[in-house]
Amino acid sequence: MNENTRMIDFTLQSPLAVPPLEVAERIRQQPECHLLWAVLENGVGEYMRYADATGRRGKRLFREAEAWIMLDDPTWLCSFVSICHVLGLDADYLRTGLQRWRQARTAPAPLREAA
Repeated sequence: MNENTRMIDFTLQSPLAVPPLEVAERIRQQPECHLLWAVLENGVGEYMRYADATGRRGKRLFREAEAWIMLDDPTWLCSFVSICHVLGLDADYLRTGLQRWRQARTAPAPLREAA
């Protein structure tokens, strides 16, 4: 995480519901960043929405979102790392936060209470 990265609250249902100030300014100056923000928000939303899915469709949607988030492909404009780079976000910080959020959510009840 660098000095330009704002802390993101992963306890929220959607930690990207409101863009950080730096990203909001970038979106205002470069409207194409608004589309990239929407792609990022959708991918993270799918990851969080289907993290504990039990049905085939939900599990598939989670796997697809997780694969997109974890893939390190800077050559594709709409890859997670490329979008984070363009928007000035730390991809590893977001990944770590999402993984911790999921672990806390799927931990057995006594362990969740102890944390």
